Amino acid sequence: MEYVKMYYLGSTIMKNTLLIISLSFFVFGSQSCKKPPLPIIDNTVTDTNGTGEVIASPYIGTWNYTNIDLKNGILNVSGSDVGTFTGKGTDIVGKVVITEKPNRYTTEVAFTANIDAVFGGQSQAQTAPVNKQTSAGTWVETNGKITLTDDTGKSIAVLSSTSSRIIFSGSFTTQIPVQFFTIDATSDVEFTITK
Repeated sequence: MEYVKMYYLGSTIMKNTLLIISLSFFVFGSQSCKKPPLPIIDNTVTDTNGTGEVIASPYIGTWNYTNIDLKNGILNVSGSDVGTFTGKGTDIVGKVVITEKPNRYTTEVAFTANIDAVFGGQSQAQTAPVNKQTSAGTWVETNGKITLTDDTGKSIAVLSSTSSRIIFSGSFTTQIPVQFFTIDATSDVEFTITK
């Protein structure tokens, strides 16, 4: 009888030991079969000075139009130059959004052009509303400066660019109704955007 008890006790211990060993192999085996974690893809740009730091371009984000200057303006009636003007934009509503991957910009702006015109030897102040203008294109940053190219392939003249202010130029065209005729006004324009 004592032999049966010992056999039963030995058999139970052996079964428990085998169960523990089998469970250990299963846990160890299942842990070693796990796939390695996927790499994290970072959408920021790595700097080029060799430090390995990960940085994003300071140009990425939303910029607001803060200043519009009209320069070298020409007034024209039926193909003949009749005067000159300079001016400033007021009531400016607009923004430029710069994104990366892909490197794109979109812009929209509307304003009132306050024009100081000189024609016939006399100065005259005029205002002309400029309806919302939109455009889009691509950008590149080189040596800390931004270059803009619109979707037609035309390069936008960037006069100055920092992480908080960009000044770029373009052209301005509007029509000014005066009693019985219309004056065509064209000029260079400098836009300032800040963020």
